[in-house]
Amino acid sequence: MTLLLVIWLLQDFVQLLLMGICMVPDVFLLTALFMALLPDTSKEQQTKLVWAAFIGGLIWDLRWTNLPGLTAAIGGGVIGLACFLWQKTPVQGRTLGTFTIMSIGCELLYAGIHFFFWTIPSQTMMRQFIVQQLMSVPAIVFFSWLFWKVSGRNG
Repeated sequence: MTLLLVIWLLQDFVQLLLMGICMVPDVFLLTALFMALLPDTSKEQQTKLVWAAFIGGLIWDLRWTNLPGLTAAIGGGVIGLACFLWQKTPVQGRTLGTFTIMSIGCELLYAGIHFFFWTIPSQTMMRQFIVQQLMSVPAIVFFSWLFWKVSGRNG
């Protein structure tokens, strides 16, 4: 959980540096997702990570937004949904490709719901959404590579 705290602080710092330019991709959410979908992660650990995503989202809301609870609900819900789908996937199907698709889906769902609730002009909102999604590609590639290395399914 210390790693999640460090990632949250790092994401907050990067968001502060890029304020007014774009929204940063949610690396905190992707880190929690990565930790939750590792092969040796138990259901109890996944539950703790869902709560960690919820609490991290709540602190993010109190720090950045005017609607406390929205990011918390989205983050906890997205991680919970991903864990549920991961548990329903047969062990043979829990591959790098499945992880990557889950990561992309979670990032798009997370950002898409935020996009719906943003209260800024539409052209600015669309530009920030697109830049955020383009910035999330390297993060998803990194976490997919890390999953490939850690999961032991690389050969």
